[in-house]
Amino acid sequence: MKSRASTPSATAGSRPYDGRGAGSGAAVAWAVGMTMATVPCSARDAGRLLAATAARVEISLAELAAAMAAESRGTPPPALIGRALSQAVQAARTSPDARSGRAVPGLMPSTEDAEHALGRFFDARLRLVATPADEPARRALEDAIYTLCVLMAEPSAHAAVVAAVQYTET
Repeated sequence: MKSRASTPSATAGSRPYDGRGAGSGAAVAWAVGMTMATVPCSARDAGRLLAATAARVEISLAELAAAMAAESRGTPPPALIGRALSQAVQAARTSPDARSGRAVPGLMPSTEDAEHALGRFFDARLRLVATPADEPARRALEDAIYTLCVLMAEPSAHAAVVAAVQYTET
């Protein structure tokens, strides 16, 4: 990786990743796909998470994506980058309701609908893990996440998946 001094860094005022323009190369698309599958979250949220992480460690989004790709091939990222990514993923997995301790009552779907939605989610997630830069795979995962969030009345994808798994196991 380049030194921080020679690299344009992502700053707090920089535009978040939106899937277009500069920084939307294959490595960044791969990193967004892997983040979507890991957290889980939408492509927009994954891009924002990666942009914020890159800004936090003062590297470019492309450098962060390259570090993630190298990690997938067995080369550990620098400790600062690995720690920042781990913290960002953990924060993204924590729903606002879990942080506030507030319970959200609601109607529950049929067990069959929840199982079907979970099946679609896991199939789409496996497809995206196999080909992280595949746009149709991203859309399929986003659709499955949205369905789970609506069915389980959860504001975050991770909370919706956890709630659906717990609901179908009971």
